[in-house]
Amino acid sequence: MFFTSRRTRRIAAILALTFSMFSLAAEVCSSAVATKPTVAAPSTPVLSYIYPRGMQRGTECELTFGGERLVDAEEVFFYDTGIEVKKVEQIDDKKVKVIVVVAEDCRMGEHVAQLRTKSGVTDYRNVYVGQLKEIYETEPNTEFDTAHVIEQNTTINGTIQNEDVDYFKFTAKKGERISVEIEAMRLGFWFDPYIALFDENRFEIAVSDDTPLNKQDGFFSVLIPEDGQYTIMVRETSYGGNAGSHYRLHVGNFPRPSIAFPSGGKPGETVELTFFGDPSGPITKSVQLPAESQPNRGFFFEDETGIAPSPLPLRVSDLENHLEAEPNNSFPEMTPLTLPIAINGIIDKPGDMDYFRFTAKKDETWIVNCYARSIGSGADPVVNIFHADKKHIAGNDDFKNKPDSQIRFVAPADGDYYVRVYDHLRRGQEDFIYRLEIDRNSPKLSVGIKRTDRFTQRRQQIAVPQGNRFAVLMEASKKGFSGEIKLLNENLPPGITMHAQPMRSNLNTMPVVFEAASEATIDGDLIEMVATHVKEERGITGGYASRGDLALGIPNNALYYACHVEKVAAAVIEPVPFKIELVQPKAPLVRDGSKSVTVKVIREEGFKGKVHLQFPFRSPGLGTKHQIAVKKDQTEIQYPLNANGKAEIGKWPIVVLGFADRKTGRAWISTQLAELEIAEPRVKMEISNVNVTQGESAKIVCNLEQLIAFEDEATAELHGLPPHVTSNSPLKFNKETKALTFELTTTTEAPAGKHGPFVQIKIPEQGEEVVSVAGRTKLQINKPKPPPKKPDVAAAK
Repeated sequence: MFFTSRRTRRIAAILALTFSMFSLAAEVCSSAVATKPTVAAPSTPVLSYIYPRGMQRGTECELTFGGERLVDAEEVFFYDTGIEVKKVEQIDDKKVKVIVVVAEDCRMGEHVAQLRTKSGVTDYRNVYVGQLKEIYETEPNTEFDTAHVIEQNTTINGTIQNEDVDYFKFTAKKGERISVEIEAMRLGFWFDPYIALFDENRFEIAVSDDTPLNKQDGFFSVLIPEDGQYTIMVRETSYGGNAGSHYRLHVGNFPRPSIAFPSGGKPGETVELTFFGDPSGPITKSVQLPAESQPNRGFFFEDETGIAPSPLPLRVSDLENHLEAEPNNSFPEMTPLTLPIAINGIIDKPGDMDYFRFTAKKDETWIVNCYARSIGSGADPVVNIFHADKKHIAGNDDFKNKPDSQIRFVAPADGDYYVRVYDHLRRGQEDFIYRLEIDRNSPKLSVGIKRTDRFTQRRQQIAVPQGNRFAVLMEASKKGFSGEIKLLNENLPPGITMHAQPMRSNLNTMPVVFEAASEATIDGDLIEMVATHVKEERGITGGYASRGDLALGIPNNALYYACHVEKVAAAVIEPVPFKIELVQPKAPLVRDGSKSVTVKVIREEGFKGKVHLQFPFRSPGLGTKHQIAVKKDQTEIQYPLNANGKAEIGKWPIVVLGFADRKTGRAWISTQLAELEIAEPRVKMEISNVNVTQGESAKIVCNLEQLIAFEDEATAELHGLPPHVTSNSPLKFNKETKALTFELTTTTEAPAGKHGPFVQIKIPEQGEEVVSVAGRTKLQINKPKPPPKKPDVAAAK
């Protein structure tokens, strides 16, 4: 996520408007908004939106799930507790009504949901839970004098159309704290909001566009200067908007701190934190941290007036907490800190630089992370490491295109070192808080389904038709270790089995096949996918992690907001009228060779549709076509493969995906998991280069070296000859053959110049052929020399 200029956002608003002109923008819940994921992908089914966008704790709510091909909806998956689904009712194939009950103690903030139908599982979308009473904006409220009158401590659900402005009026007393926060971009659609507070005379009291904590979604908290009526303005920052530009505006006395110091601590411990951002000044409060780290969660600040609508990030780790002590603006002669450690500091004034001294031993590896923007700080940290003699060793500003910094530091010698932190623009203020974690390069592992499309969640779910198979490429993030990993399958829904080989140590993907029994019940669940190092004694284990890109914008579909999940939806779905089988290859594919594997299509009676096949997993050096089609009248096809000269030797898992387009969408299945051996070639050749004159004959002599024994008679074919050149190819040979000679015949029309023929050999093995290029040569075709000139007799006289 990043901030954009007003000019850039204005362009984005124009593009959004243009898009909405071609959409069904009339519906208040329309999924046609200016964000790529809402465009229906060719899969079954698709969830484009959930409306309304939020709910109040302790209430029963009616939600509309909208999208494409939502027929036969059966179940809603919520990724967290606290929301009970009471009823799922089909409206039509594009809408489903869902009645839910939100518990009094339901976790506030974002909740992620998916819809399961009999034919598949949708993308996931988010919906929010709040503490305040929920109301809806009422038009007309586009003028200051016609503002919608509201009560304090209310959440307003509204929509901004193009060039629309919404006004809301309330009464407040002098000295009263009023906090205003908007959720817009976080709702998962490209809508960049702007909010402001005015008094009765239209004097501006507070404004918010972007914030370090909530990025494009703004908030402010003020003390009311005088008794009277006050008006809140909501608009798109560049006066854009459309039917999908929904927002949730929280207005009340609730606290709205912007950041905490220190910004983390140990699991389960009680830490005294100072919260910045309240208009009355910093607030100190004791907080008990969670018993374990909870990614993408945070702390909801609460006092007697209410609860902040969205959380503050707090890091939870086993590191010792160290609080900065001034002065430390230069290379101080302080007692070195003992690593590992978490250093909490504040760049409290312009030009401030914080130094810390630590001790490390030669060749120790330490990962230095400086968290600032990711914990809600406005600081843009720069980190440098120096030797005790003040010689610079390493530095980093932005890591992986994000404002926070990271350094992988390997100590060059035993001794003391300094780490320095400052703001990139040399700014400073009381809430420029950072947390510097210096920790060992400890192993970290997580897995997820590899994306098939950069901008959608297509095939990020496990949907297996009854009596059939479905395959995904599982992707692993491995940090701080090497070696093979394997997936555990204890959590699969009843009726589904998983087939997978360990992931090689030099790869980060592996094909995984899920198979559903023909008698399996059509049902599903959210499962925890667990991976572990094949050497379980190493204790390296990780879970599932996936990101759903919800709000994309300019430039180039840049990501503005995403939701994160730690489970994967798996379901048994309705059967489809075809299956595909991969015939297990018997002979290997050799380096610099080619091979075709047989794929069979088993069609149910009446199904004559075209089936498209894909080869998703390719071991290093393996090549093939992205996709081939099996025609309506075909039941078998050869899928061509090739291996380059450096293809990695070994036995590799292979699988073929298949899909067919039907009225209900695109149906995906897969073959079983098979195995392909990539091996060394059986024979190589040393081939002489040849020069020949047009119209003459020549010989290409091939000296054979048998690398791996073979028994049956083989064939050598000469390929790559230019036009008007013929040969005695093919030639037969066996394991005793030491040389082969290809006889070439050229005509006077043979093209002069250099040519590159090669010899392909085919060796029978286990009823198949091992095909490879055994050698290459250079063929030079020359034009005949011109006849000598006759002497000029007349000139001689």
